[in-house]
Amino acid sequence: MTIRLALFVIPGLALAGAAAAPTPSPRTALVIGNAKYETGVGPLRNAVSDAKAVAKTLRGLGFAVIEEHNLTRDELLEAVAAFRGKLRGAEVALFYYAGHGIQVAGSNYLIPVKSGYQPGAADDTTLRLLAETKLFNAEQVIAEMSAAGGRCNLVILDACRSTPVARNPRTRDVANPGGLAEMKPPAGSLIAFATDAGHTAQDGDGTNGLYTEEWLKHLRTPGLTIEQVFKRTRAGVMERSAGAQIPAEYSRLVGEDIYLAGPAAAGGVAADATVGAPKAGLVVVPTPAAINKLAAAGKAVDCIAALKLTAASRGPGDYAAAPLDTLLELAKENLKETSEPSAKVEAAMHTCELVLDSLGVCLPPGHAQKSALTAKAQNRRGDCLLVLGRAAEALPAYEAAILLAPEDAYPIFNRGRTQLALGRRDAAKADFITAADPKFNQPKARKLALQALADLK
Repeated sequence: MTIRLALFVIPGLALAGAAAAPTPSPRTALVIGNAKYETGVGPLRNAVSDAKAVAKTLRGLGFAVIEEHNLTRDELLEAVAAFRGKLRGAEVALFYYAGHGIQVAGSNYLIPVKSGYQPGAADDTTLRLLAETKLFNAEQVIAEMSAAGGRCNLVILDACRSTPVARNPRTRDVANPGGLAEMKPPAGSLIAFATDAGHTAQDGDGTNGLYTEEWLKHLRTPGLTIEQVFKRTRAGVMERSAGAQIPAEYSRLVGEDIYLAGPAAAGGVAADATVGAPKAGLVVVPTPAAINKLAAAGKAVDCIAALKLTAASRGPGDYAAAPLDTLLELAKENLKETSEPSAKVEAAMHTCELVLDSLGVCLPPGHAQKSALTAKAQNRRGDCLLVLGRAAEALPAYEAAILLAPEDAYPIFNRGRTQLALGRRDAAKADFITAADPKFNQPKARKLALQALADLK
């Protein structure tokens, strides 16, 4: 039996759901699933699959999603910092975490993998110091998102609490490991818990936790306000748990209703549904929701065609940023743990080239994400070319990415790998030294660069 919590924080301006509203700014999400914990903390069954399901759903709802699994504390800090860097001008920002979480001295902490957190019989002061240096304070996420100035911030914590490190033998009965502390919402916010404080929540019988599974089901439904999503989620969880688990919400929402899946069309039909066949000679311009679904499904050719059709009809706009980012994230997934040429690598490179070809057409000049998306596409394209054994072609792709995103250590590290493949050890060493510089605040990239330098010796 596990104890899980879901927390939503929505400060600031609520979103209007009227169909006549202008196209919203991009939606951005960071989704983390931690499951591969050491024995003393306890591995989890559903955390990564929950994160994958959430990421897929959010991409379908128009979010540009950063998805990470099994992060250490440094990697978690790096991911949150990168997330904050993408939030300027975002209409909706969302953070989702599935994994272990505990309460220490009245504050809630997320437990990274390999944290080394061992409370033993420490006093309260020592416990707090250990938590602040080994774990991740959940309040920091809210602070980072608020500081970025986003209009609508959502924080969802699905944190398992049945872990031995929650039990301090000096202060707690082993039979009662305690629970997460209540977090009261500020004005314009809503906090939703998977179950009442101090109670256990069920993992579910399938690949996803009970609460997350129910929440995603209703989150995908057009025409539901965020409050209605929670009500239906609570009803579903109560029914499936025979009343043993009762989710709770604490709301201080203000402003207009929020429809993350869009308002329902007349007659209850989803806003992006196609009703009947188009009349002869009539060009049907895809809705942003339909384009986002194509991107989430990995249909790069169809997605780019739909974006170009929309741009030709309505002009370039914000609507293109999220699906283009989704396509690049899916290309990244195709490249993971790949060292040999394959159809997946070829498909990923084709996707990057399609994105690069469409950026000038679909995004307006001076758009805030244009440089970042171009850099990401060039970096991904370089990765593909390197795997395909075309290092000479990969080099200019990485150099273009470095020029557009000089604050990112990864293209510099990747250029170093390319220099090495071309037999230029001195140039490779220079790039690895640069990528290892702590000024980038990217511990994972620094670790890779230091390992590469060690391998050169």
